Amino acid sequence: MFICKHCKQQFNFYTPWEKANHSRWCHSNPKRTSYNRNVDQLNTPDAIKKRSKKIADAHATGKYDGAAKKGIQTKKERGNLGHTEETKNILREKALNSKHRRLVRSVREYIKKDGAIVLLDSSWEEALAKRLDSINVEWIRPKDPIEYIGSDGKTHNYFPDFYLPQQDLYLDPKNPMALLAQKDKLDSVQKILTNLVIIRTLNECNEFKC
Repeated sequence: MFICKHCKQQFNFYTPWEKANHSRWCHSNPKRTSYNRNVDQLNTPDAIKKRSKKIADAHATGKYDGAAKKGIQTKKERGNLGHTEETKNILREKALNSKHRRLVRSVREYIKKDGAIVLLDSSWEEALAKRLDSINVEWIRPKDPIEYIGSDGKTHNYFPDFYLPQQDLYLDPKNPMALLAQKDKLDSVQKILTNLVIIRTLNECNEFKC
């Protein structure tokens, strides 16, 4: 059992990278703001342009020439395209047993109309939260996951973003990239969660109506 030194919560983390990832982006970590700033600096147009130029220059000067002769192999050539099935099963079991949402870099605190503080994962979620508060719709951030059977025939956890108690509705804002990446998951979830509404545009978040 891992206990975060910042938020003091307990998590079923076992690997060093899981612990480090949570600690780094924990909302209670006083250094989190500086980490965000450093990452943002790495993704400025100038920074990206400089990295691209360095890579192009390296190719132009022959730095990567003869890589195959030096015995450098790709993951595909090594037969290592990712985790082994055993490792995947271990990670899947730990994820299923965990009742906590994963923290992402974009997480931000939001103060609800009633004064409660919740953690939201994206600007879309924040836009929807503001909209719901502005039209006086009661909502909560579900804490418990919903189990579903994925297209792989295995059990997974799904954390809804919003629940409207009076309407008995779940809301989940998804940008186009997330929709594409999570299509199989969402299709499986909607088979058991028929009151789940997927919000597909930022405009829908800003103008949501019950």
